Amino acid sequence: MKKVLLINSNTEILPYPVAPLGISLVASSICGEYNVEIFDFSFESTESLIQFAKNYNPDFIGISLRNIDNVTMRSCTWYLKEIKLNIVNPIKKNFDVPVIIGGSGFSIAPEQVFNYFDVDYGVVGEAEEIFLRLLINIDKGKNKNLDLENVITKQNKILKRKDRKKGFLLIPKANIDHFINFEPYKNRGSYPIQTKRGCSHKCIYCSYPNIEGKEYRLRPVSDIVDEIEEVRTRIPGVNFEFVDSTFNSPLKHAVNICKEIICRDLKVNLRTMGVNPGEVTDELVNLMKQAGFTQIDCTPDSASELMIKNYRKNFNKNKLIQCSEIIRKYDMPTMWFFMIGGPGETEATILETFEFIDSFISEEDLVHLTEGIRIIPDTELYVIAIKEGVISKDTSVIEPMFYTSPSIGEENLTNILEREIGKRNNVMNSIDTAPSPELMQATIKYRIENKIDEPMFRSLLRVQKRILNG
Repeated sequence: MKKVLLINSNTEILPYPVAPLGISLVASSICGEYNVEIFDFSFESTESLIQFAKNYNPDFIGISLRNIDNVTMRSCTWYLKEIKLNIVNPIKKNFDVPVIIGGSGFSIAPEQVFNYFDVDYGVVGEAEEIFLRLLINIDKGKNKNLDLENVITKQNKILKRKDRKKGFLLIPKANIDHFINFEPYKNRGSYPIQTKRGCSHKCIYCSYPNIEGKEYRLRPVSDIVDEIEEVRTRIPGVNFEFVDSTFNSPLKHAVNICKEIICRDLKVNLRTMGVNPGEVTDELVNLMKQAGFTQIDCTPDSASELMIKNYRKNFNKNKLIQCSEIIRKYDMPTMWFFMIGGPGETEATILETFEFIDSFISEEDLVHLTEGIRIIPDTELYVIAIKEGVISKDTSVIEPMFYTSPSIGEENLTNILEREIGKRNNVMNSIDTAPSPELMQATIKYRIENKIDEPMFRSLLRVQKRILNG
């Protein structure tokens, strides 16, 4: 069999490393037809990559791009430059084989990223099926006249997009730990589980509907829980994270997943990103606690009635308050995420969000504020930004560009947030994602001495408060 080398190009490991789910799904989808290896660049160097590749001697090289940048306005890291310098250029210099790029970051702006990296092929969107078809076509000598949907080539850069299939999401099991050393992720992160693709919400800034589709394709509940059970057997003590854009939407699917985990009595530790306040119910959070959820991320983005409406959220202020009361009722450890500075933001709307934080969020829970919003192409925010003159139509969509409401301005936004965050122990700006080494050391000591078993962020907040109070 011919050999395929897949490279996980994600180098961001803060606040914790994220195991490469997408590229592992692709590897699993082709391993019956090709020999496949994954090189995880997260913990490696250019030198080790080139040496590994020379020893393996691949016939094809695929590069997965997870993110374009870290979406942080005042301390933005543009990953594309690092990836081009440390991965793409050295690969092209040392190997004369087809180089293929894909991944969620690539799919945000495929034509522009393809031109920037100057590789041979690009795969847009889901790659489990199309990647194998692309390899087979190249093997058969059809690479000069490829007629594949969602593939870009140097000969034909006109992208022919294919609508995503409706119905159930049937994907191979990722088997991430079969392809990479999972220990760094087990110690600091979690094993990612995907329960669906697509998103029916209409948030003005989000790229998920463009990448995955505007309708949900649900993975069968039995498949999801089977994978959790199998991974738990292979990796004892592993934590799991549901990585859907919104775990609890649609609500019935999330409820059924929890019920199945409870029915099987799996005794696992779970967490999830993207809990949507509009679909938080008493039944759901109760079941999540029983199923083994030790932490969730709740993403209202604002607590201002005006801004909730401007962001096109699927809930109102009263529903958000109800959501917070349910979370506190069950003492569900929660990280809250807000995006400050969107269209129509003023000092009054910012203070409304802080008033909600003070009134309805536990001091033991962490609040994460994003200052300014990353402008993603093909979103409503992108259109608004052009209309308001924040960017022009000629602005490069792959270089970091951020929106701050002209009614408040960047400098004023920064000053307000610094003033208000400084008053609160449990609120942090996205530019401060990593705790100091001293705080981390003190927190680890506290957890060991007191045999603490709680989310790390709660321990950090507790220790930080003790330090501040002397």
